[in-house]
Amino acid sequence: MFKTSLPYTLICCAVMHGVPLWGQVRKLHTRDMTRLSQVQVAEYLTRKDIIFIPVGAVETNGIMPSDRDYVSPLAYAMASADEIDALYMPGLVWSFPGTTVIAPSTIYLSPGAGTAYLKTLAKSLLRQGFRRQVWFSSGQGPAALTVGTLVREFFEETRVPILYIDMDTYLPKLKLAPDARSKALYGAHYITGRIEDLPLKNDYGPKESEAAGAIPENKGLAALGKLGLSGSLSVGSYIPDVMAHGGRGPALPETEAERTEWGKQGRDQIRAIVKQMRLNEAMEALKQHDRFTQEVVVPKFGKMLPATTDSR
Repeated sequence: MFKTSLPYTLICCAVMHGVPLWGQVRKLHTRDMTRLSQVQVAEYLTRKDIIFIPVGAVETNGIMPSDRDYVSPLAYAMASADEIDALYMPGLVWSFPGTTVIAPSTIYLSPGAGTAYLKTLAKSLLRQGFRRQVWFSSGQGPAALTVGTLVREFFEETRVPILYIDMDTYLPKLKLAPDARSKALYGAHYITGRIEDLPLKNDYGPKESEAAGAIPENKGLAALGKLGLSGSLSVGSYIPDVMAHGGRGPALPETEAERTEWGKQGRDQIRAIVKQMRLNEAMEALKQHDRFTQEVVVPKFGKMLPATTDSR
């Protein structure tokens, strides 16, 4: 039986991905795939097939940045790529916003349109060689309507399992200390180079987070909430005022220096969280799950499974 040597295998992979056999390849100066050269990406794919992709929304968050719920998963994607020597890339900045479509700063995209776009992206990444894809959301309740649907439909159409991590539901599983992510919002903006987007105290005046007038009360929705029957995935609703979503949260920093310091503290908190996620183990488990699916489940039940598409 012919046995392929490791050097020979690496050479074949290099040729397939377009890596110069005897040329020099520039070291990775960033983990953002979109900023790397073809040669750098091809060389990476001879070693690994992992990429992290964030999904968020642009919507009113009161006086806070409107892309806050995209910046948070972007930061987790960047920190995760650093943690396990992987790549990340921009995903979907303006996915379905849910209740906030009434605001001028909110960009609307339906869940179906978002899923269709991401599926095209995911299939392209698969063809390129990124078989282990990890999609992140954080701070955006309706994200599961888009990304959760993507993960399931992609699997049905390609038989390849990709992973969705909703940090809102994942973080409680880590049982973190109360202060372990107190500055995570500032850390996300620091990691992504957007710390100046976060306001300082009194940037908007003494009534910075107040609505222009009285906010009407939706008694029916409030009652559903008390019964545990509300939320983006449970019932449709709109917020009654542009300042009724997000808000300013905790006290704001008073100076640029304090804001930067909070950013550094938050960066360290996010890095600590990512370490606790044990991503190397998760990626190995995802590979094993993929192999089992291809070698056991598909051959055994192929006739019963939905037809695959021409994704590859």
